[in-house]
Amino acid sequence: MASNATKTLKASCLCGAASYETTVPSSSLPLKSWWCSCTSCRRMTGTLALCVVYLPESYSPPQAVLEKLTVFEFTKRVFQYFCSTCGSHILARCLDDAEAKEPRITWDAMSGTLEQFDGFVHLRGHEFINDTLDGGISDFIPTIGSRQLDRYSTRPEKSEQLPLNWRDPKLADLKPNKDKVHAQCKCGGVEFWIAHPSARSTHAASNWPDLLRPNAPDNPNNECWWLQDNNTKFLAGTCSCNTCRLASGQEIVQWAFVPTVDITLDAAGKVKFERQFGTLKQFESSKGIFRSFCGVCGASAFYWADDRPFLMDVAIGLLDSPEGARAEGLLEWRTTRLSYREDALGRAKAVVDGIESGLQAHGERRDRGEREIIERQVREEGAKVMVVR
Repeated sequence: MASNATKTLKASCLCGAASYETTVPSSSLPLKSWWCSCTSCRRMTGTLALCVVYLPESYSPPQAVLEKLTVFEFTKRVFQYFCSTCGSHILARCLDDAEAKEPRITWDAMSGTLEQFDGFVHLRGHEFINDTLDGGISDFIPTIGSRQLDRYSTRPEKSEQLPLNWRDPKLADLKPNKDKVHAQCKCGGVEFWIAHPSARSTHAASNWPDLLRPNAPDNPNNECWWLQDNNTKFLAGTCSCNTCRLASGQEIVQWAFVPTVDITLDAAGKVKFERQFGTLKQFESSKGIFRSFCGVCGASAFYWADDRPFLMDVAIGLLDSPEGARAEGLLEWRTTRLSYREDALGRAKAVVDGIESGLQAHGERRDRGEREIIERQVREEGAKVMVVR
């Protein structure tokens, strides 16, 4: 006997303008989901990957919701919808045939907008890892619970799976990049460059260290927590706070912490950074705290606060580093803790646990690799080398 049981799926953007809910058959749950690491998805969201959820074929969004959204033609077949006010990516309209007069239309939801993840969504794995060059986010999240996530080079139905810690072979011969790192959104309306840290990078100020909150003390001595690896790299990390999740529409957001003096609007470094340029739009998510996104494609770009005007959080998905999506020649990733994990536990505990354990394991692999390099240097050069992390 067929079951008529249903469940209500609720979703919202950060500002609440594009909130909606729909009833889905319980038999259709959990909904399938993938993390896509392709370059286009990274540039469009500002994150290392887009987490998309396939809605039932019967779903069609209310017109009142669509009127609150800006539509971006991602491809001839896929149209992305994001909140015109806060920039949150909400939905995607997908055509089975872009050339057909009456194509079949299905809709995808962005997982970060869903009120509840556990019980509603089954995250299959990662696709388009090949675009990242360095494995991207897939090395941070190899498992959820005891289940290994799939790791496809391109589309799942058209490619092989890649091993954990995969790197594009051409990276082996790549010399360290000392040039500015280029960054841009999917449509190209937001474009800038980031210089590597220098003495001037210490002149920024922050009252508190972002990645350690909410348990961190204040920073009365203005320690330069945004500089790592003997002040040669900027700190990077992952945030799962509700505000970042809803502002982006993604499960987690990756930020690099960069002084404004190290960001320029041209490759030569002559055009100084400004908070408003190109196609940027701004949204004040709370008093004195601002988020900016591209008004054309919706990519998250920056976060800043009035009490630290010379330090910006930069969306890492925009970076175009020759060393790969994680830009590890420019950034040092904090892997000991998923920032604001407390916000996410109630809606996506399995994902939070998977991300945090994956981050920690990645950090251990990284540190082990560094020790092996140091030991080899000692053997080859006969020098005593000490590293303090």
